[in-house]
Amino acid sequence: MSRSTIPLIHPIYLDVPMLVSFAAATQGGLSFGAEVTSETATSKSDDVKIAGKFGISNLFSSLFEASVDAEAASSRSEDGKEMRRESKSHTEASIAILLYDHLKRSEGYIFTPASAEDFADIEPGALVEITGTLEKNAIDWVIDFIDAVSILSGLDPSQTPPPQSGRNKGGNRPAPKSQDHQLIHMREMMDKDRQRTPISNAVVRCSQPEGLNAVVTLRTANLRDLTLSELHKNTVRVIGKVTRTITDGETMSAFENYGFALLKPDILRGMFTELSKADEMVADFTDVEVRGPAVQILPLMVFV
Repeated sequence: MSRSTIPLIHPIYLDVPMLVSFAAATQGGLSFGAEVTSETATSKSDDVKIAGKFGISNLFSSLFEASVDAEAASSRSEDGKEMRRESKSHTEASIAILLYDHLKRSEGYIFTPASAEDFADIEPGALVEITGTLEKNAIDWVIDFIDAVSILSGLDPSQTPPPQSGRNKGGNRPAPKSQDHQLIHMREMMDKDRQRTPISNAVVRCSQPEGLNAVVTLRTANLRDLTLSELHKNTVRVIGKVTRTITDGETMSAFENYGFALLKPDILRGMFTELSKADEMVADFTDVEVRGPAVQILPLMVFV
């Protein structure tokens, strides 16, 4: 891609307050739009055209020319004047596109590690960019899994009560399985735990840099187009602030903002292993712990 070309990224997660503050700080202020005024004056002997564009910060200079141009040409016509105004404004996503382009072109803003070892000396607060496969944390995974089991169990003919007839009417209806009740109860408790906080951690298995794990702390309200379930196993890019580093041999909970993180990892693994024993279902849960080398990131944006 040419350096003169703006990368048309698409933010699927965007922290707007962080976006606006970064854009304003790097430009000494921020304008969200521009007004173009064009005035044409004519006389019998000449025609003068003046056009100006105002209210544009340097961040948008790659799209707009923030100078006043003057053009002179000769023509013969009657006296007259014409004025035209055209307003242009930006969306949150378009500001993210331009900010990303500006940060990538400028030295010193974004740290792009070449290997996991590059994070060894990184300071908390550094702005980094990583690429990898995003995975739901194990709690979110289990909730979605139980929902799927509940839906698919309705397709099983053996779960359908036989027709009631004769003296056995009402006596041959199978009692609900205790296992089903346990799953429903587990799902309710996990979802209640999840609803206590607007934050949901996701795990990124990095391909750039290879061998690094990242816990991305997402505010779910900032997801724009897709849910975490829909993003699961998709490759994304993340730009954000490092809040923690986990060295090789250390671990952290993949969902430490949930109450379930207080349980010992082996107990959680045992619970999830029981769920995965069903032969009819594929249960590939994300591990309850993230092993180093790893970083925790507060994202500015997740994009493709």
